[in-house]
Amino acid sequence: MKLQIQHIVLLSFCTTILTFSARGQELANFEQLSEQDFLSLVMENHPLIQQAQNLREMGDFAVMAAKGNFDPELFSKNKQKYYDQTNYYQYSESGIRLPTRTGITFQGGYDWTEGEYLSDEAQLPAAGLAYLGVSVPVLQGLFIDDRRAALQTAFVDKRAFENEAQLLLIDILLEGSSYYWQFAKFQYQKKVIEDAIKLAKDNFENYKISYEQGDKPAVDTLEASIQLQNLSIQNQQLEVDLANAKLNLFTFLWGENQPLQESDLKATAINNISQNKIDSLRASLPIFIQEHPAIRESEFKIQKLQIENRLKREKLKPKLNLEYNLLQNPSGNLNEIRGLDNYKWGLSFSMPLFLRQSRGELRMNDIKLENTNLELQQKQLAIRNKARQYENTFENIAKQLETYQNIVVQYESLLAAELRKFEIGESSIFLINYRQMSLVNARMKYIELQAKYRLYYRQWLHSLGAKPELWVNQ
Repeated sequence: MKLQIQHIVLLSFCTTILTFSARGQELANFEQLSEQDFLSLVMENHPLIQQAQNLREMGDFAVMAAKGNFDPELFSKNKQKYYDQTNYYQYSESGIRLPTRTGITFQGGYDWTEGEYLSDEAQLPAAGLAYLGVSVPVLQGLFIDDRRAALQTAFVDKRAFENEAQLLLIDILLEGSSYYWQFAKFQYQKKVIEDAIKLAKDNFENYKISYEQGDKPAVDTLEASIQLQNLSIQNQQLEVDLANAKLNLFTFLWGENQPLQESDLKATAINNISQNKIDSLRASLPIFIQEHPAIRESEFKIQKLQIENRLKREKLKPKLNLEYNLLQNPSGNLNEIRGLDNYKWGLSFSMPLFLRQSRGELRMNDIKLENTNLELQQKQLAIRNKARQYENTFENIAKQLETYQNIVVQYESLLAAELRKFEIGESSIFLINYRQMSLVNARMKYIELQAKYRLYYRQWLHSLGAKPELWVNQ
């Protein structure tokens, strides 16, 4: 009877050793959610994704608002003085202005006056006068003005909003990946503990029977019971950790306008990253740095400051505006327009004597531009070094994985050897439990390193500012 029980114990331990390696294949038969599928679901329906889309739309509306400065403008001015049954004067001017992106403003309108006390320059034909002409800034405003600067800035803002949306997306993807691999870690660790509990239960029952039959001392039964209780405590904690990790995961899983209901969810096996993908990331480091959203953010800031610089330099010039309008009597024939014979023109000039405001604002903007360029240089270096730090950490985790994989195999060999010694009566339940817990802890650590390995890869992607498409397709 004693030999039979020992064989039962030996068979149970050996079965457990093989269970872990076969578990990955077994899990493939269940409905599982891969990280790529999970991130795709996040990209489709998560509310923050809609916020990113709203940022892009804000960029479109910023351009629309700036283009509004060039919309045609209708205007009308009317003025009358009537006193003691006498119409002293009545002025009416209506028309349209069309500003252009060249700085020239086209205008047309109709003037009409009436009254007994009109000034000489206000005297017009009975039918009034129509006019068509242009207004040209000859000096200040010829190359750039507030309206054109606002439009150029709006186009930069549009790209800045798109860049901000990308930053938001990769932040969401990194957080989602963190929750996914945390869930996967607890899921696979719980499998390890459940297998160990199954073995501990069988072991306890076998030693209990052996004790009742007088083949084993009570202390062996007590040792087996303690092992079972310790594993049960670990399993209880993992149940809580897994449940909380699942809740975190479902905060990222949304349907249309509402979160998905909680359901059974299994993560896929934690596989290694292909070497081709790793080599591709290393080779593309300069491109990633150049196109990094944080770098682009500073570049957009510089572009806006450069536009402001051009505008402020333009304002150092004197204001010299020329206006010319052709005049036509509405009651006459258009064929009667005789070149420049009938016209109205004007020339205005102004210039501050010291230009202190313009010079001060320009110098302040120059300093802002210089500081932003320095900030950009520092940011490029920081991002490059941060990416290399994550790369180094990722490589270190990969090496640790190889080492720990060997450690797990070695612990399996130690346990198998201890079981053979137990079979011939040269070992004890205490040593077997010790070997089993060492193997369990090694497997738990190995799973933890696997999850870190995948997460550090995502953090590496995040540090490079990789586009969302790379996250979903990796």
